[in-house]
Amino acid sequence: MPGPATVQPRAVRPNTRESIGRMTSTLRWHEAAVNDSAIPPRGDFTHTLFARGYLLSKKHQAAPVAHWRSSVVGSWYLTRDPRLAATFRSDGEKSLLLIGNAIDLRTEVEGAAVVDVLHRAWRSSKADLDEALEWLAGRYVILGQSNSEGFLQTDATGMLSASYSSRDQLISSHQNLLSEAAGGLDLSPFGGHRWLAEHNASTFPGTYTRFDGVRMLTANTELNLRDFSINRVGPLPMDRHGSEDAAHTVLDLMQRQLPFLARSGGGPMVSLTAGLDSRVTTAVMRPLLADSLFFTYERHRDPKNVSKRDSEVARELSSWLKLKHHSYKVRPLSKASALDASLEAILERNTFVSHGRSIAASYLRELPADRLHVRSNLYEIARAFYRSPPEEGIGARGFASLLTGGAVSSGPAVEAFDEMIATTGILHVDGYEPLDLFYWEHRMVSWFNKVLLESDIAHDTHIIVNSRVILRYMLSVSSRERREGQLLDRVIALAWPAVYDLPVNGRVRKLAL
Repeated sequence: MPGPATVQPRAVRPNTRESIGRMTSTLRWHEAAVNDSAIPPRGDFTHTLFARGYLLSKKHQAAPVAHWRSSVVGSWYLTRDPRLAATFRSDGEKSLLLIGNAIDLRTEVEGAAVVDVLHRAWRSSKADLDEALEWLAGRYVILGQSNSEGFLQTDATGMLSASYSSRDQLISSHQNLLSEAAGGLDLSPFGGHRWLAEHNASTFPGTYTRFDGVRMLTANTELNLRDFSINRVGPLPMDRHGSEDAAHTVLDLMQRQLPFLARSGGGPMVSLTAGLDSRVTTAVMRPLLADSLFFTYERHRDPKNVSKRDSEVARELSSWLKLKHHSYKVRPLSKASALDASLEAILERNTFVSHGRSIAASYLRELPADRLHVRSNLYEIARAFYRSPPEEGIGARGFASLLTGGAVSSGPAVEAFDEMIATTGILHVDGYEPLDLFYWEHRMVSWFNKVLLESDIAHDTHIIVNSRVILRYMLSVSSRERREGQLLDRVIALAWPAVYDLPVNGRVRKLAL
């Protein structure tokens, strides 16, 4: 494997695209994401190392992969995979850097125009900026700098993840990349395979990560870049709504994103299952059917036949609704194959916590390049995933119990959640249930974004409810309506009632009247 590329700072003209590997520093620039097909493939798959990743540092860092780009952004250095867009805007007093893809649902713009909207808001006040950020949908991080402050926020659910080390002055999408940039770090108390396996945990407790001294930035919080403290910035207070009124608003906000989902390879690819959330996404995507590809996979190990049932229902639904649909079986990564071994090693380096490396590999093999993957996740944030409080109560002990399926309610994991509670104020957000926020701000941010770090080797991902304003409206209906999924029923009634013609997870589901 070739050594890391070394790049040096270099100023360029505003609004120009720099060649791969160069560094930029101007008052205003925008670089759109390059296509996956534009990255020269390597037989050892090193072109997918830390795919769609970034590293922010106070000192210049060598790029971990030869095709990465580097920029100077105020007092920070940015190194990133060019498959991740970046926009910088400064007026000499305040600067904003947006990494990734964001759509402004209020003005219905994307890319560089979003940063213009945000910068105008910040010139008015930080409160106006935070309110403007509520209206963004997408997968991104944003860094702001001025003479008096510096901050970093993620998208609504941290789907473009951010881990940070105050000691090493590093922020990164990938924990392993941060550790490598720091010269190697010791593991945290939870960083080995044994802790996760022995405690039935899908991810790390609290804001802990794999490495000692490295923390995860949770959703609805902000990292103060002066002292690396945490401030809560959302979600904003919400008015209560009935599911019918909320459904009209939610559908409108979701469909405002549709014009921005095409890529050079074609329209979006939509993963299709037998579940409710997938059915909602399908209904919302109705205006894009002619350009969309729906797909379903079957796992090679499926003892409960879940993915087999998904495929059967998806094929039947696609035939009924006349969807373009591709169904395939996931091939396991073979230890006997040198190619598979190389790809698995890259995936292990990209993310320690694995959802399914063979599934990520199947995306690379089975699906067309240069298209956007639209997933149907995050809906459960607003569907009362945790139906009742744990026996240990709502707090650190209860959170530890929820993480481990009741296996842990004392010890270091509880201490980690105590720290998270004190740092983020998750138990005292006016108008919001702590268990809803726990699912939103911990389970999704600490576990689900690692699923995307695996699939990033093949495609970028978009989730049409990944916006604070959308999630706020979804959470604004009564507990009973959320448990019953009434808002989603009403979205389907408005968007495409025919998607309920077939059972959802084996059960006939009625439209809301």
